Amino acid sequence: MNRFKHILIGFLLILFLVVTSLGTWIYSQIDSALPVLEGKRTLLGLSDTAIVERDSQGIVTIKAKKRNDVAVATGFIHAQERFFQMDLLRRNSAGELASLFGEKALPHDKEIRRHRFRERARAIVAQLPKKDLALLKAYTRGVNQGINNLSSPPFEYLLLQQAPVSWQEEDTILTVLSMYMDLQYAAGDRERTLGNIKNTLGEDVFKFLNPKGSIWDAAIDGSQYPSSKMPTRAWPSASSEQDALAANTVQNLVKNIPEQKYQGEEFPGSNNWAVSGKISKTGSAIVANDMHLGIRVPNTWFRATFEYQSDNNKAIKVTGLTLPGTPNIIAGSNGNIAWGFTNSYGDWSDIIILDTNVDKSQYLTPAGYQDFTEHKHVIAVKGQDAQEIIVKETIWGPVIGVNNSQQLLAYRWVAHDVQAVNLHQTQLELATSVDEAFNIANQAGIPAQNLVVGDKAGNIGWTIMGPIPKKSSSFGETPTHWGDGINHWQGYLKADLYPKIKNPQNNRLWTANARVVGGKMLEKLGNGGYALGARAQQIREGLLAKEVFSEQNLLDIALDDRAIFLKRWQKFLIDKVLTPDAIISHPRWQAVKETLNTDNLCACTDSVAYRLVNNFRLNVRNDVFSLLNENLTHLDNGYSFHTIRHQVETPLWQMINEQPSNFLWLPEDNWQKVFERALSTTLTDMTQDQPLAKATWGQQNTSKIQHPLSNAIPFIGRWLDMLPIPLAGDSYMPRVQGKSFGASQRMVVSPGHEASGILHMPTSQSGHPWSPYYGLGHDDWVQGKPSPFLPGETKYTLTLLSY
Repeated sequence: MNRFKHILIGFLLILFLVVTSLGTWIYSQIDSALPVLEGKRTLLGLSDTAIVERDSQGIVTIKAKKRNDVAVATGFIHAQERFFQMDLLRRNSAGELASLFGEKALPHDKEIRRHRFRERARAIVAQLPKKDLALLKAYTRGVNQGINNLSSPPFEYLLLQQAPVSWQEEDTILTVLSMYMDLQYAAGDRERTLGNIKNTLGEDVFKFLNPKGSIWDAAIDGSQYPSSKMPTRAWPSASSEQDALAANTVQNLVKNIPEQKYQGEEFPGSNNWAVSGKISKTGSAIVANDMHLGIRVPNTWFRATFEYQSDNNKAIKVTGLTLPGTPNIIAGSNGNIAWGFTNSYGDWSDIIILDTNVDKSQYLTPAGYQDFTEHKHVIAVKGQDAQEIIVKETIWGPVIGVNNSQQLLAYRWVAHDVQAVNLHQTQLELATSVDEAFNIANQAGIPAQNLVVGDKAGNIGWTIMGPIPKKSSSFGETPTHWGDGINHWQGYLKADLYPKIKNPQNNRLWTANARVVGGKMLEKLGNGGYALGARAQQIREGLLAKEVFSEQNLLDIALDDRAIFLKRWQKFLIDKVLTPDAIISHPRWQAVKETLNTDNLCACTDSVAYRLVNNFRLNVRNDVFSLLNENLTHLDNGYSFHTIRHQVETPLWQMINEQPSNFLWLPEDNWQKVFERALSTTLTDMTQDQPLAKATWGQQNTSKIQHPLSNAIPFIGRWLDMLPIPLAGDSYMPRVQGKSFGASQRMVVSPGHEASGILHMPTSQSGHPWSPYYGLGHDDWVQGKPSPFLPGETKYTLTLLSY
């Protein structure tokens, strides 16, 4: 017995030592992956010493004599703080995630490989001007030395049991192409959806569900477009097969709506506005910008200040946001101009219906039938053998699938051309006026953005930054045939022909992903799915409400969570749904009516009324279009209601008010039953295990901001994430905020007055949970606190020496 005890004790002691040793090793590996904050490091590629200063939040100031030395230092710091994030961005667009994550990432990689982005990125690098290529090489040297100067790889690679792969010049291009994938349609989803509607339901229904304008339009040139009339014929005109499908599914549709049905209004984009020096307290222009993206740990952006000498020995100081993986300031201020972006939803791609021979081995071009080009791809898969796929391509772009008539479809997209990416945007760091910024923007290669810029002299301006395709005619809203040569792209618009607006009479500019201009300027841009315009309109009204502005006044607009968009839905719910007869049938609805009449309708964390009205609207929309969506999805899996959900607000509002009898796919006997069912569903969802009074908007809109790997780490993963916090804001107001989506930063700055500027962002600078500044600054973003634009007092200094 004693012998057994000794053996057991010995075994437990050995096990303890093994576990302790393993824990100590893991701890040391994670700890060794912390970035170097102080001391000296010698880097290859520097022409002279560079200084890296960090404040208490890790906000970086890089000081060097030459711009390329700044690039080396930036690459070094990006790699030390954010290499895993950079790695995900390049692998995302290259279709190489399966080598990190295994089979679950394989479908994504297969879909993305058809774009051949790595090959295209190499072609872009090969034709860069010498100066830009030198900058890119300097940044790349810095990245690889940054990762090599870590004692251990970033902790994510330890968890994935992988090793980091060196950075290449093409990977910076892939980082930008990953932003193309986030900000534009990588497979023409919206165009395919509109084509399905037009071909299946007819021209009148297509125009009704795809209105050119609405009451929410707030273009900065004042242009207006009408919505379309409701179809007079019975619609949709379903076949007997469709009728059978509708009959079988109508009772189950509501049950099958995903749990996330109340979080489906996210719209990648941004808010941006400016006031001229004539109405600013600084005398310079003031620019405000908050870019809306998915929010993870760490944040998309990395805050930095660059100080260096230009080629003509002029002192440059530029502060703002960098994108890890790229060497330049994306948005910010250089003392002479301040600039920011919102995503432009112009028409940057086209789906082509291919006319093929009988066996589909050839397709028709203006020069006759041609063979498809085939490209073989080998996809590495973690833990498995590599897989080979063949990508078919046409002279216009890759084959992306078939439509419901089994016709092959090809995709023409700006992102496939060498014009898609360049480093011209870096010149904004040197620009001194709105006019100079325009000239730079109109030659830059990034996903097309609404650039709003203001200068120290007080001027403000808007233009498009990024390539604009020049088309042979007005086409591209739905898939078209290109075989006869009538439809085609004629290269790209020249810089001097870009739409521009400078110094409008009212001294104010605003953009918010909606249509910005009309007329001839809109014809150049096209419509790729603009936002509804409610945000833009609310920003415009906020700008028109005051005569003189400070930075804080513009931040107040960014934090505006009033629910102006839902006011009419609130009134509809009170007047048309919560009728005396309805309340007699549903006595508990009296409390609903009282709440709607007394509670403040804003997307405030404590508002019950906002959650009621918002969720009621979504349930009405889901019900009204449920059968239409089910049937069109059944006919063609390329149909996606998600891509048109914003624009259907206008026809939906017309339908619920006119309550037409010629709409055949109403999922109830009459409209009133639709409304009452939507309200019942809303209340059931809100009052599970709680009274209505506790069902606040903040309870539903509680943040879920996570590290990509936190769910994969038992017990300790949650320490990587930001704490769940009820958040104010929503989609159709300036304060855009969802659980893990929203303002990825808020910036307000007047060039020449950066010391009084404002900048905050979610999560933190660091990607390492043991960093001394991990999570610092996040609370300022949550609370909307006007934290400083410029870095604070230096806490850490790192000296980078040249060989």
